[in-house]
Amino acid sequence: MPTRTLSRRDFLKITGVTLGTSVVACSGLAALATHSPAVTLSEFTYGEQDMSKKILITYASKCGSTGEVASAIGKTLAQTGAHVDVLPLKKVINLSDYQAVFVGSAIRVASWLPEATDFVSENRALLQLVPTAYFTVCATMIEDAPASRARAAGFIEPVRTLLAPAAEGYFAGKVDPNSLSFLENIMLKSKGVPQGDFRDWDKITVWAQSTYAQICA
Repeated sequence: MPTRTLSRRDFLKITGVTLGTSVVACSGLAALATHSPAVTLSEFTYGEQDMSKKILITYASKCGSTGEVASAIGKTLAQTGAHVDVLPLKKVINLSDYQAVFVGSAIRVASWLPEATDFVSENRALLQLVPTAYFTVCATMIEDAPASRARAAGFIEPVRTLLAPAAEGYFAGKVDPNSLSFLENIMLKSKGVPQGDFRDWDKITVWAQSTYAQICA
């Protein structure tokens, strides 16, 4: 039986299909590896609307843990008699409504999330007019030691350069593999980060109370 010679056109057609299929497959795997499960971000209002002092707690969060910390801070501040709004950064409309602002973020790649840094940068003029506190939630604070606090403080140096805060808080977060992408789980495992909920709610409450007394009273 004679051997059929493959034309250049047929060769390009076959290899093109093969390469195209490979690219699609690889792209799909890459998307799967970087895809994080959907997260519901905390959004609450505490205290009576007619309270004379209004405080904003706003935050950036990847997995929802920082939002829950923001909510705990908000509940604590409302017990002082303030009206408190807890909002994701993207939901903030008018900063001029508030007499104090708390800005928080999770840490990724040793930095605040970009939207949190951008928020401070874009609203620096208004934030300078009211007491502004920062809070940071990260795995570094799982062990609350001086070295851990110093490292966590270094994460927000670029933000501090934009606007020096009236107070700073550093808290451990929650490491839930179900809320992370495949690649994020691989990275955390490679760094030996343990899984679990490491948030110290008493510590968060005490910080919120002392910070209110320091910058809001």
